[in-house]
Amino acid sequence: MAKKEEQAEPRTLPSPRLLPWHSEAIAQLKHAWTANRLPHAILVQGAEGLGTGSFAAWLSAAVLCEKSVDGVLDVCGACVSCALIKAGTHPDLHWIAPEEDKTQLSVDLVRAGCEKLAKTSFRQGYKVAIIEPAHQMTPGAANSVLKTLEEPSKGSLLVLLTSRPSGLLPTVRSRCQKLTIARPSTAEAMAWLQKEAGKTVAPALLEFAGGAPLKALEYADGRFDELSQHIQKSLRDLFAGDTDVTQVAAEWGNDALIDRLIWLDLWLSALARTGIAGTDDRVTFPGGPAHLPSPSRPLNISALYSMVDRTRALKAQLARTALQRELAVESWLIALLEALAPSKAPVARAS
Repeated sequence: MAKKEEQAEPRTLPSPRLLPWHSEAIAQLKHAWTANRLPHAILVQGAEGLGTGSFAAWLSAAVLCEKSVDGVLDVCGACVSCALIKAGTHPDLHWIAPEEDKTQLSVDLVRAGCEKLAKTSFRQGYKVAIIEPAHQMTPGAANSVLKTLEEPSKGSLLVLLTSRPSGLLPTVRSRCQKLTIARPSTAEAMAWLQKEAGKTVAPALLEFAGGAPLKALEYADGRFDELSQHIQKSLRDLFAGDTDVTQVAAEWGNDALIDRLIWLDLWLSALARTGIAGTDDRVTFPGGPAHLPSPSRPLNISALYSMVDRTRALKAQLARTALQRELAVESWLIALLEALAPSKAPVARAS
């Protein structure tokens, strides 16, 4: 029996919502459209939490909008194409994302989407395929995209979305026009964040989100405070000997581990800075009150920065590969206790 072909079926897109920090990228696209120089492939790169998905949804809707054909690139919201996009049934729009419970984009899935770009448009206009996240394509899928980039069909637009451009083949990156969604300034981000949240938001929340307003907004409902308090309690219990690394690793490994590592990165960096200054007798989280008993003094600044590096390396590994999370976190916690211990005696696992 022949293998059933995987289909890149049209789906309901993220809302084509433009955000204030999208304005520069939008201006570039509108200029290219007016000059009839829109590229056949665009690599949209930006950190998570900047709305690259909603940006791509707007771009695809604008390219397919019937009012954009002879005018300015925009979304009218009233034509047949706009209605089809809203319903998730536009035959010339293909959003390619990992299947449920999978992290990688398979070669069959990507190839099926790319093949549709080579066919005749159903509505006699553009054909658009969006690949998200592009850095999670398998090698075979990336080579399939490369073939499409080398032999683009008329009236086709391939949009690659990524927060990790370095995860793409250099040959793929070089054949796309790069469009960067930059982080907004702190002032712009905080103004937008507080307006959207409808309340005062602590600057620490934006710092935790890496300057990405959408991610900060997700945690503005109290989740950030809950996460922070849970991490603080775990560390207090660990420092006091009321729990062990195995138990903490089990809790952290199965609950928002990436976000915990971001918090710990900021905490360790702040601890190292205050250690260098020698003015703080308690460990603090940036933008927040003192909350953890101070470890032994003097602090080993080199060991602290080594832990910062180790934290970032673990976060990167988790994003790229499948790890045994509990073992990885347990090893990290042992290294942390050694870095903060008054002596260099090894820290033993709980029996």
